Amino acid sequence: MTTKKLALINGIVGLVGGIFLLIAVFIITASALNDVATTLDTAYNGGSAISITSTTLASTLALFVKIAILVLGIVGSVYYKDDDRIGSAPNVLLIVGGALAIIPFLGWVGGILAIIGGSLYLASLKKFQE
Repeated sequence: MTTKKLALINGIVGLVGGIFLLIAVFIITASALNDVATTLDTAYNGGSAISITSTTLASTLALFVKIAILVLGIVGSVYYKDDDRIGSAPNVLLIVGGALAIIPFLGWVGGILAIIGGSLYLASLKKFQE
């Protein structure tokens, strides 16, 4: 993988993943309400099934985004260890953002840190020469 491509991937995942983590709370809440409504509708019509499909899907997607941010922060930290074009701030922000996002109720804080780290990665792209 080229140096610029990894910086671009880290920047995009940090930015898009951070934005997703900011709104993931609302997505998971809406999917939980949908599952409750589906379960109540099933019970009202004589069924006994409990629906947790959409909540499970939304929570799993959010977990994958959190882990991706954390792993890309670690990979970037190792890859850009001796590179002057990328400072340590974007790597540290992605690592801390991914680690904080895994903790329940702190996903939005991790999302903010991931957005800042991704923005710093994208801002450093102009230092690369093709």
